[in-house]
Amino acid sequence: MFASKQPGAAARPARNGAQRMSIIGAEVIISGDLATDAQIHVDGRIDGNVRCAQLIQGPEGIISGNIVADDARLAGTVEGTVTAATLTVEATARILGDIAYDTIGIEAGARIDGRLARRAALGNEDESQPQLIATPVSFSPARSGDGGLIATTDSR
Repeated sequence: MFASKQPGAAARPARNGAQRMSIIGAEVIISGDLATDAQIHVDGRIDGNVRCAQLIQGPEGIISGNIVADDARLAGTVEGTVTAATLTVEATARILGDIAYDTIGIEAGARIDGRLARRAALGNEDESQPQLIATPVSFSPARSGDGGLIATTDSR
């Protein structure tokens, strides 16, 4: 009636070229990096970097780490950089970090606190030019100014 798996048996790949998908439910918290060549649907929380072929994040999903995906649809909270060939940022998305993309769609209402750049433009940076690095600092009444960003240069 039920087939039993032998201990140590390797998982079989999906048949007929079907897309494999893993679901991170709302009750799940992952502490650590997650990497797969399949599709991931995140409704829970991931405290670590995510690397996958396709990422779908639900409105309640939280990813606290960097994302690298071929295709990503973000609807929840992301605290980290996002790198994707095709990126869709839904109205409920809140992204705190820089975004590198080939194609992007941003719905009205989405909030992005970071820089946007095409991946091709990032690959053609001139190494002889200093790179601008923005360092966030908190407001301190003892300091002059508004406590925004302090820009420094990196002379690699």
